[in-house]
Amino acid sequence: MFHPATLLLAWAGCALILPLLPLGVLALMLVPALLSALLVARRRTVALLRRARWLLLSIALLFAFSTPGLAVPGPLGGLGLTQDGLALAAEQLSRLLLLLVTLAVLHEHLGTAGFVSGLYWLLGPLHGRRGLRERIVVRLMLVVEFVESGSGAGWRHWLSEDGDSGPQSLSLAIRRPRWRDRLALLAVACAVVALAW
Repeated sequence: MFHPATLLLAWAGCALILPLLPLGVLALMLVPALLSALLVARRRTVALLRRARWLLLSIALLFAFSTPGLAVPGPLGGLGLTQDGLALAAEQLSRLLLLLVTLAVLHEHLGTAGFVSGLYWLLGPLHGRRGLRERIVVRLMLVVEFVESGSGAGWRHWLSEDGDSGPQSLSLAIRRPRWRDRLALLAVACAVVALAW
């Protein structure tokens, strides 16, 4: 099994490649990715897509109605909906959906502890800067715990006197990457560079 940091960087490498892919390829990738995410990480995928629904709708409307091009027939064309806008909106939505569903699968595979430990390792260059790396990781762990617990009290409850103070301690298991992790990162870097050229 690869180190969580390796998997996070591989996901980031895929995110860098997505803008280079045309709509046809994105659509071919999206269907199996979405089905896999619903099979492997249904709860996380549905929750993530539900939270992103307004962002997805905003992107669709923004690109569909503000992109110049050939107007679609009918009254929507009179409102500014263009064929080019629909194509661009489909591209952007496909990219964002691919990022979200693959992130849900990655989070399901790593778990919150693995996800955060990978981030902790990636933030290694911040080590020694007044505990910045530790503060970032602790805040992320608290946010993820709050979101996954489904607490509806909100942040005002945290600030009130009768609100609980949260966990008194947090633990995180960290392990060092192995040679296969470095080899995988090199392969991802080569693939990103090759596709970018």
